Amino acid sequence: MYLQIAWVYGSTTEDILTGQRIHAAGWKSALLNTNPPAFLGSAPTGGPASLAQYKRWATGLFEILLSRNNPILLSICRHLQFRQCLAYLVIDVWPLRAPFELCYSLLGPYCLLANPSFLPKV
Repeated sequence: MYLQIAWVYGSTTEDILTGQRIHAAGWKSALLNTNPPAFLGSAPTGGPASLAQYKRWATGLFEILLSRNNPILLSICRHLQFRQCLAYLVIDVWPLRAPFELCYSLLGPYCLLANPSFLPKV
């Protein structure tokens, strides 16, 4: 008997989906801290490339949230622990938080320009 481990495709964020499904199957995680680092990755350098990457991440995480690989369903029907479910939910709902974070980040400049106070009066 031998086990097969591979990437799980079907989402643009396949690394998160793979980890989530591996945890739901009952596997445990381990941290391997190599010196020097084994994988450094690469990030987009320009504005349009960064926005395209964020759009891919948001789309992939939203797909996971609405699919049969939802962390809540995996914790009910499979072996995903409650803490793991919460950790994956924090990651998966990131695209839903974006509009609220944008409004919050624009609150300071708005108050500086329009001169209202967002703090309660004592």
